[in-house]
Amino acid sequence: MKLVKESRWHSIYQSPEPYTVEIFKLKLEDEGIPVMIWDERSSSYNAFGYVHLQVKSEYKEQAKAIIDNLNE
Repeated sequence: MKLVKESRWHSIYQSPEPYTVEIFKLKLEDEGIPVMIWDERSSSYNAFGYVHLQVKSEYKEQAKAIIDNLNE
């Protein structure tokens, strides 16, 4: 029986502005990194909370480095 390591999703960037998360999502996807967006903003107002950019564990460091370079 083989044990399979389960990939977990990690938030690597968060913002109250969804458009900034979308920009980083597109860049990471261009680099071949699978990305998921989790929107925890209030559905009533969209003014409270954050939008999170998440990647799988194995891409976490690579994705962080790409975002850090874009933020410079």
